[in-house]
Amino acid sequence: MIAFWIAVVVGGIVGVVYVTLGVQAFFRVRRDVLALAESGAPAEIDTAGLEQENNRSFTWKALGAVVTSTAVIVLLGVSPVFWYIPAVLAIGSAVAVISAFVIDRKATA
Repeated sequence: MIAFWIAVVVGGIVGVVYVTLGVQAFFRVRRDVLALAESGAPAEIDTAGLEQENNRSFTWKALGAVVTSTAVIVLLGVSPVFWYIPAVLAIGSAVAVISAFVIDRKATA
């Protein structure tokens, strides 16, 4: 039962930070878009980094995600102890997104 309460506290903290950084990122992008619209300058989109090789690697990542998700669902039916996996994965995913928000903020600052 202690693991449940630890997950609740950690999940709550991660959730608050996630929403806060998400709202800040939304307002930053909104401010940038409005500033660009006021200036009347056309938006320049850099497409040089979008190569065909990146698309091929995405297929493998998506396939790996499907296989992993299926394995987690199978494990949920095997034993009740595996019911902690979705909570841990959800918190881990939120922490990864929080990291992306922080990195993006530092890159655009």
